Amino acid sequence: MRACVFVDGENFRHCIVKLFDEFNQAHYLPRAANWTQLFDWIVEKAVKDGERLRTYWYVIETLDFFPYHLPDITASRVSGKDKQNLRKILSKHADYKSQLDKLDGEDLDERMIEIVKQLKTLEENKKRRFHGWIEIQEGIGSRHKAIEFRRAGAIKCNLFTDQLGREKAVDVKLASDMITLKDIYDIAIIVSGDQDYVPAVKVLKDYGKRIVNVSFRTRGGQLLPGGARRLKQVTDWSFDIPYVSLAKHLNIGKFVTK
Repeated sequence: MRACVFVDGENFRHCIVKLFDEFNQAHYLPRAANWTQLFDWIVEKAVKDGERLRTYWYVIETLDFFPYHLPDITASRVSGKDKQNLRKILSKHADYKSQLDKLDGEDLDERMIEIVKQLKTLEENKKRRFHGWIEIQEGIGSRHKAIEFRRAGAIKCNLFTDQLGREKAVDVKLASDMITLKDIYDIAIIVSGDQDYVPAVKVLKDYGKRIVNVSFRTRGGQLLPGGARRLKQVTDWSFDIPYVSLAKHLNIGKFVTK
């Protein structure tokens, strides 16, 4: 039977982070993983006599930085309105507001310039890191069989807190592609714990497609928290990947091959 694997990229990555303490998140994804073998194995275990046509791996297309459109008050000619606007933006961060409220005149301008430079530096570092993710994705796509990264939407990056938010539109792209591509496969295998896919699964079942949901087991054998119970209920069946099996395919920890 023809099978396509649909991977919610951020969800999958978060699962790896939760499961393996030894995984270095700076690497984005495990460097020595054999992705071809992993996805072929998933199809083999989930579907008797299944043939993996392709793995569609969904990731974000861009970063969406907050605060937005910081005025450049280092320019030679800057209006008082621009300075006021910048102070209003920076005051959305409690610590910055406390600092700026104690200053005025040139001292205020200098501190705002320092803060903007810090935020811009952080933004550039985040952009370089994001481009590094894309290079890793492209490397996986070129080295491994029938794996295609598909990009959609954005993830919010809060420069005030140096934190990433939840991705937007990736789940919509995955769900719509499952329906759009329905004529090329018999079975869709979803690697995600997101119950947002429930409506798409119901549509595909009406078209006679079989849907399998993949979940992960912890080292102790428990189902990894975050798996969507509702998604497991509406799919035709579920397949749980044991901790050791995933570790071997990802080449992580004591399972690293020499």
